[in-house]
Amino acid sequence: MGSGSSSAYAGTHGSSQPYAPSYGVTKPMRQHDVDRGIYGTSGYTRNPTAKPIKEAINGNYIGDKHTNRQFIYAIDLDGNIVIGERNGNGRDGDPTPHPTLIGGKNPRVQVAGILDVRGGKIYSYDDRSGHFKPNHRSLEAADEAFSKLPANLFHRHFRRRH
Repeated sequence: MGSGSSSAYAGTHGSSQPYAPSYGVTKPMRQHDVDRGIYGTSGYTRNPTAKPIKEAINGNYIGDKHTNRQFIYAIDLDGNIVIGERNGNGRDGDPTPHPTLIGGKNPRVQVAGILDVRGGKIYSYDDRSGHFKPNHRSLEAADEAFSKLPANLFHRHFRRRH
């Protein structure tokens, strides 16, 4: 998932931030979003597809057994996993990068990245957010949050990526 509707997400585009308990949007990315009109006077508009992962669970599946896609995800400061779609789901077709999962002037997360769902099961997650650029150690927060989900939601070939 990237800035186009069908391209693969390219990752953090550079080094991560130093390890911290939470991350804000990096200054260059915020300025980039100001320049393209995604960040305004009230900050980031919340992605209309953003929802707690628990709301996406349907029995033994994320979505259903035919769900094969990547979502962006963020783990908020309370440890909640928020997922959503990217690429033009915002107001007037605006892009919806990671900060739009939280919204507001200074969205902060423990970690953010890409969640890969195959056959309705969690296949992998990573820490690839070009806006927050979390340190790889922040995957520990992702491990903790995802470990609270039922084991039957994970693909039999599940793997954590970084």
